[in-house]
Amino acid sequence: MAATDALRRLSLYRPLEGGIETPLIHSQIHGYLMVDAAAYSNSGLGHTDVNVRRADINFQRQLWRDWLFYADAQLVDWHLEFKDVYLRKRTQRFGVVTLGNQQEPFGLEQYGSFRNTTFLERSTSSAIAPSRSVGATSSDFHGPWIWSYGFFTAGTKDEGRQQRGLAITGRLAYALHAGTGLYHLAVDFSDRRFGPSNEQRFNSAPEVALSSGSYFLDTHGIEGSDRVRRYGLEAAQVSGPFSWQAEYMSAHLQRNSGLPSLNFSGWYAYVSWMLTGESRDYRESNATFGQVAPRVAWNGHGGGALEVAARLSQTDLNDHDVFGGKETNLTLGINWYLDKSVRLSANVVRALRLDKPGASYDGKHPTAVVGRLQYQF
Repeated sequence: MAATDALRRLSLYRPLEGGIETPLIHSQIHGYLMVDAAAYSNSGLGHTDVNVRRADINFQRQLWRDWLFYADAQLVDWHLEFKDVYLRKRTQRFGVVTLGNQQEPFGLEQYGSFRNTTFLERSTSSAIAPSRSVGATSSDFHGPWIWSYGFFTAGTKDEGRQQRGLAITGRLAYALHAGTGLYHLAVDFSDRRFGPSNEQRFNSAPEVALSSGSYFLDTHGIEGSDRVRRYGLEAAQVSGPFSWQAEYMSAHLQRNSGLPSLNFSGWYAYVSWMLTGESRDYRESNATFGQVAPRVAWNGHGGGALEVAARLSQTDLNDHDVFGGKETNLTLGINWYLDKSVRLSANVVRALRLDKPGASYDGKHPTAVVGRLQYQF
């Protein structure tokens, strides 16, 4: 078949594999492309939409005194966004120091790279976590302990979300290697104060990037937001080809003008099984999971790594006078890693519960089937 032949050529030749080297200016250029095809409906499968979920290009260059400059721009659902733009250096006293626009260290899924997530989209609990901000962070590890903390101001837009005010955010993880595998435990904390007359917003896509742009969870702008404290708990285990992962997050939003405080929360839990025997890679440098590397790359006749996974998640953005929605989802996924550059994935996402008074989809159970071709260099 023509599609199989094109896929085999992409896997065998891997254009731009390893990035683009520019030795004259000591720079490297990397990137990735994600193309989605999704079918969704309230009662069954409807029409199919094809969409470029993300197209990424990043640039890094070694500067004076071992400082690394990194810049990342992404086309997200046809909107250009600048992601990480920072300077980074390893120091003797403060570990790895990062200065610039960066992801705040909060959450196992959120802090890890989007291209390495087991499912095509992060869980809806990402609505609770902070996104990218301009700030200074320090990260290091000693023995089983891994930590990262930083001070932040405002940031660029990150998939519709934008931070304001001043914040301190930190993450402390413990990685234990035992006879039964790797165990990961972590706690997260963030405290952000806003300026006067601020509006804070919490929202999340429904675990599939529908081209319709439907957000079942969205508080819209909450007037009078004064301060938000976020808390998180993480746990994971990897035992050979089997793994599980879970997180819980909560946000306490204080409002001025005598308005009551708001409490939002979210959680997810999932299991994963590598049918071909590989194991998920754990990065002790920042306590996140890295890229899956197949034992044998696909050559058109066999090989590659095959993974199946199931996730249950729930996020509640309803409290007092704010009805951002409560959503419970079940997601089933399969990933085929042809090699370290090419990945084919498919997810089935069903809303087991939608609770948003006044919305047209309140009480319904929409379902989505989405597939993705991902290529990175």
